[in-house]
Amino acid sequence: MWIPELEPSRPVYRAIAEAIAQDVARGRLATGDRLPAQRDLARALSLNLSSVTKAYRLAFELGLVNGETGRGTFVRAGDPARIPWPSGENSVSIDFASNFPMPVDPSDDVVQLCQDMARYEVGARLFDYAPRGAVNDDIASAALWLEGLGVPTRPDGILLTSGAINGVFACLLALAKPGETVLCEELTSPGLVSCARMMGLKLVGIPMDRDGMKVDAFERIASETGARVAVLNPTLHNPTLTDLSPKRRERLAALATRSGIMIVEDEVYAPLLGTPPQPLAALAPDAVCYVTSFSKAVLPGLRIGYISAPPAIAERLRNAIRVSTWMPSPMLASLASRWVRDGTARRLIGKRRAAGLQRINVARRILGSHELASRDDGLHVWLTLPQPWRGDEFATYAGARGLTVMPSQDLAANSTSGIQALRLSLGAEPSLERLEQGLSRIDRILRGRE
Repeated sequence: MWIPELEPSRPVYRAIAEAIAQDVARGRLATGDRLPAQRDLARALSLNLSSVTKAYRLAFELGLVNGETGRGTFVRAGDPARIPWPSGENSVSIDFASNFPMPVDPSDDVVQLCQDMARYEVGARLFDYAPRGAVNDDIASAALWLEGLGVPTRPDGILLTSGAINGVFACLLALAKPGETVLCEELTSPGLVSCARMMGLKLVGIPMDRDGMKVDAFERIASETGARVAVLNPTLHNPTLTDLSPKRRERLAALATRSGIMIVEDEVYAPLLGTPPQPLAALAPDAVCYVTSFSKAVLPGLRIGYISAPPAIAERLRNAIRVSTWMPSPMLASLASRWVRDGTARRLIGKRRAAGLQRINVARRILGSHELASRDDGLHVWLTLPQPWRGDEFATYAGARGLTVMPSQDLAANSTSGIQALRLSLGAEPSLERLEQGLSRIDRILRGRE
């Protein structure tokens, strides 16, 4: 049984969590190792059970461990604060972890990009600071884009960001304080998990089913924790690919309006859909900050996003953007505005959707005999693992065989999540051939043939 060597000058619960980190670094603990049951460790160290419980909870919040009710606490794989990044075609490992846009042939679009930068004198914008972070023309174009997604807009509530993750970060910076609880779906993006940990926020996940997040559970947990902020992904949810049902959207919007909880509606994937579901921002405009961007759907390097927020908190958000990036690139903002108005953005989305569907159909063909969730407009598939596989164990096993996958444990807000699944992103690998090879190897692992 693992017995930690505790630093006597530290509070005991913190000393235990730090000992876990140190023993992982030293090699005394390895990914997937099961830690002693809390009661057993408390007895071995002559401590109160509450001290060990607090230590394990801190270790989870630091990303050191995962835990499941009835199974125990396990050393977590990888760097808990690292957001996945594509490994590129020169990497030995085949990358299914990075949820990046589907690759397309850029040749024609590069030509248009260069022509548009010259034709619209976009580069001239580099010589100025944009007043209040964005000029009126960009605000008007943002309103046009947001309204196309079903979001009612007010000019004094529109802000520009350097992508959606910058938008979510700015919202959390403006609305939540270190140590506070922030609600999200029980499975969420690794970007949010990393952001919350770096900001000292406690994420608490809300259970989900096929209709999305359970609103009854949201109301109960919000009341129990006193949470004032929630970050939700109601459409094309990452990672489960579910949509929050219309009925639940209405109930959630009414609850947020009634309770004063501010919802950050992260809809970075909504532009991929021809007609996205009605956003929460349309149902509760004074209780929702709607966040979206061009990076997933149009161009990854077009680091421009939009927030539609209640005007009453817009200045707080603007200050948070100033702290993080001062302002998004005026040149990119101007280019995005032009492409919104002349239809280029929608045309590029169409190209990515077509390229994506080809890859999604490959995944369906190879993994279709397993429990696989997929969407025609998605960037990934969601693979539920058969027993006795755990997500993190599969990730370790696959990693040793040249496959990088995203296990459910790295997407879980709570240590008690018992979901065993993989998010297999299909856009990071430039080569379709390598993608097929990797999917086939995952199939063989699941069949016990590799």
